[in-house]
Amino acid sequence: MRVYSLTYQLRWAWSLTRNFRKPLLGYFIIELLAIGLSLLFIFFSKKAIDQAIHAIPGNLRYTLLGVLASVLLGLLLKALSTRWNQATSLKMELGLQRKLLSGQMRAVWKYAKDWHTGDLMLRVQTDSAEVSQMLSQGALSFLLVIVRLIASVGFLWLMDPMLALVILGISPLFLFSKLYFRKMRRLNAEVKQAESGFGNVLQENLRFRLLIRALGLIPAREEKLKNSQDRIYSLKMAQQNFAILSQTVMKLTINGGYLLTFVWGIYRLHAGEISFGTMAAFLQLVGRIQTPILQAMGFVPQFIRFRTAVDRLLELENDEKEAEVQTELLTHPQRIVLEKLGFRYEDSLVIADFSAEILAGKPVAIIGSSGRGKTTLIRLLLALIKPHQGKIFIEQNQELRVLSNVHRGNFAYVPQGNSLFSGRILDNLVYGNSIDAERIKHAIYLANAEFVYTLPQGLDTVIGESGYGLSEGQAQRIAIARAMMQDASIWLFDEITSALDPETSETIVQRLLEAGKDKIVLFVTHDMKLAAQCQQTIYMQA
Repeated sequence: MRVYSLTYQLRWAWSLTRNFRKPLLGYFIIELLAIGLSLLFIFFSKKAIDQAIHAIPGNLRYTLLGVLASVLLGLLLKALSTRWNQATSLKMELGLQRKLLSGQMRAVWKYAKDWHTGDLMLRVQTDSAEVSQMLSQGALSFLLVIVRLIASVGFLWLMDPMLALVILGISPLFLFSKLYFRKMRRLNAEVKQAESGFGNVLQENLRFRLLIRALGLIPAREEKLKNSQDRIYSLKMAQQNFAILSQTVMKLTINGGYLLTFVWGIYRLHAGEISFGTMAAFLQLVGRIQTPILQAMGFVPQFIRFRTAVDRLLELENDEKEAEVQTELLTHPQRIVLEKLGFRYEDSLVIADFSAEILAGKPVAIIGSSGRGKTTLIRLLLALIKPHQGKIFIEQNQELRVLSNVHRGNFAYVPQGNSLFSGRILDNLVYGNSIDAERIKHAIYLANAEFVYTLPQGLDTVIGESGYGLSEGQAQRIAIARAMMQDASIWLFDEITSALDPETSETIVQRLLEAGKDKIVLFVTHDMKLAAQCQQTIYMQA
């Protein structure tokens, strides 16, 4: 994992607050008012005690009203600030999650292929929550703690400068040392990495649970899950042991400070140097000094977790993204020209010096054994990856244009395997677009998917993850119908007959060829019977 500088991290984090700075400032101001009321409570309570024992003159009733008012107003402001801040924090977290997910949806292939889904989910959910909480709560709370500490020490200084210096001097400020920061950050980074590994194993075990059972891999996968959990346990215990040691030293110091204040106060009270009210104020102020110190100490591990989370999110943020472009829809493209294409995955050459023409009205079958570059060719046509050499052109009105992601909207694409989303069948067909009953009916006809009408709830039938609840062949036909819902001039089919019986396959291919007779149609297939029905066959060779 790359480690970014603190300056870079803070600059990026500050950019995330752009739309939330006014509500965060409002929260900060309300909290400042609450701090003022807490100090006002100490002032009135000291005055009330001294008036009660007739140490000073004054109207005790009015003083008690001041005590009551400062408490009630403080509680009201605290409730208001908490509600305000929680709403802001939640909006910030959800916005950051959308930003990260949007970026990963557009990450270019060479980066997207390196991320495991389980790791991505942990980063988007857990790390984004830690960053949002720091920006909306942790950082402001730390500033408020400093303000509260300065105000309380200042108040105590007015009554007893020596005691104020002693309380500050014995505070466990060692927790701000560089050594403490370094060790806490290393432990936190190792825990995060182990949790990502656990997320990967967990996601795979759940997603492929039926396949794991069918292959008899349950013991091996359970062992892998246990090993991942054991690593997390070991690292978290090391983290916990270090935290317990630090907290023990801190609590001993804090309790020593309170005891010192008590003895100091009793001594001066016995000597007649202070009043009972001042003694009570001493004890309250020490609590208000030590509490901010404790809170400041608690900020340290939170800040370390924040820095680790920022590093992990910046890894996602700094991936190369595909630029958002306006789709260029073509009316009737005449052909696609592949000119001396070459592509390699790292050191593996997949396509070399490949040329071909795919004409409108002349369906093409792409044939080749596994690993010969058929799937890579599809990614090149969809502009998901860029060729290392050569170009792809698309012709419109006798003008050749270099194919890019602006043309992706012209493709109706059916991928290999199950590609359905959980939800209603209808949602899979329209995916957010307006419902056109005639278009849906026609798409279902082309895909030979009329079986949907016989389901108990028809198009409203809910399917699970990856089409769970349907056969593989049924899911494949719905995927074809989904593609046919698009008003696209180029049809791209990847092994669409692989899960279908011969009769169903023949019906679908005939319907598609008839409906696409004026379109650019390309089949990637191992089905030689399908290839025989195409007017051109292209063989992919290494």
